[in-house]
Amino acid sequence: MRHLHQTSRERIRSPLKKTVAKVLRFFERYRQPAIWLTVFVLSGYTTLLKASEVCVEDDLKREVCVPESVKKIISLSPGSTELIYAAGAGKQVVAVDDHSDYPPAVTKVPRIGGFPNVSVEAIAAMKPDIVVAWAGGNSPKVTSRLESLGVSVFYIDPLSFSEIASVIRRLGKLFGTSVVADKEAKRFLARYQSIKKKYRLNKPVTVFYEIWNKPLMSISRKQIIGQMIELCGGQNIYADSKIRVPKVSMESLLVKNPEVIVSSNNLKDGKTIEERWSKWSDLQAVKKHHLLTVQGHLISRPTPRALDAAESLCQQLESVRKESLAKASKTPENTHKE
Repeated sequence: MRHLHQTSRERIRSPLKKTVAKVLRFFERYRQPAIWLTVFVLSGYTTLLKASEVCVEDDLKREVCVPESVKKIISLSPGSTELIYAAGAGKQVVAVDDHSDYPPAVTKVPRIGGFPNVSVEAIAAMKPDIVVAWAGGNSPKVTSRLESLGVSVFYIDPLSFSEIASVIRRLGKLFGTSVVADKEAKRFLARYQSIKKKYRLNKPVTVFYEIWNKPLMSISRKQIIGQMIELCGGQNIYADSKIRVPKVSMESLLVKNPEVIVSSNNLKDGKTIEERWSKWSDLQAVKKHHLLTVQGHLISRPTPRALDAAESLCQQLESVRKESLAKASKTPENTHKE
């Protein structure tokens, strides 16, 4: 009896084994095509997802991706606000920092606080497609918190005139406004070349740029103001400093004795440039009244309006240059030669 039961079980198992074996042979035979089919389907799905977004490299060399149709942009600095509008995406801006004041249309845009007290909660509640921040200018605590909440941040930090044009183009690509952005970048670079051709090869004028006065600070050629001075045919006396904004001593300045001192008109001490420098009459810039100013919001922001500042500075340095040449031609030595 036991033998009969065992035979019966074997008969049942035999068809089952054959079926399982057939399934295994089928899978073995078609396993590779099945895998490739799965890969193909997943690849197509991934491509479809990527097609619905745009990815652009920011100035921290990170690839930042946004929806193909960006509707909500938030700017965290006056400079980034100007560049977003220059790229043709002003209508997509839903909020800006408290200090953004250009172009005029931005005065009607909601505010999310000013450096360093930007409201992360207010930004997150708006659910922006992208936040544009100034690398090194905005608070890392703020931008880190935003990223931890899943908010995409695009960092910009143009350090030259060509990089300003590059940022405009990349923002245009990011926001779907490339036609406007490319046209603005091209116009900007053409204007830059025009200024360069007009002034850069003129007789050098030594320049000290006072970016701050307590403590006394200047700029190197790594900072765009330094490049602006060179664009105008000026010779920045601290151009070779290893850092962008070096602290300088009055002793060093007296030794270098620049022909011109330039400052913005918004230093926070309530004094004019003439009042600040009047006691340093040993400096030839003070003695000759070569104390120049340029509007702070123009010269300090690496935006298209930096060329407005450049033209103002170039014209003032040209006046100093012509004055020096006129005086040189009237010296007794030159008069005798005539």
